[in-house]
Amino acid sequence: MKLLRSLHLYLGCLFAPMLLFFAVSGIWQVFRWNDHRSAEGPSILGYLSTIHTGSAFKNPNLPVQTLSSAAMHWFVVLMSVVFIFTIILGIVMACKTGRRKTALLCLLAGLAVPIGLVLFAVASH
Repeated sequence: MKLLRSLHLYLGCLFAPMLLFFAVSGIWQVFRWNDHRSAEGPSILGYLSTIHTGSAFKNPNLPVQTLSSAAMHWFVVLMSVVFIFTIILGIVMACKTGRRKTALLCLLAGLAVPIGLVLFAVASH
């Protein structure tokens, strides 16, 4: 268990900055705050979104058209795999700390709420 905690801790700390960035950029992309453009070109949020999306702008005023690269794509793939792994580690640790019933109820709620919201959206169309 100590090894699992250490692995979860260090992998989580290694990827926490990028995971936070992806979470925050996901918020502004959901609300399309990155779509706003001015006469000078894309908004700063749009420009920062190129890290996440890999899409480039066609704007001669920008020194770099995208902040992404092949190396960044592979880092994101690695981050995603490690994120999945640390989520599984977190679930295992939650179940092994003696709060198994609470952890399982939270997992079920974490499945039921988004499924319910999707079904509600489908039914309302």
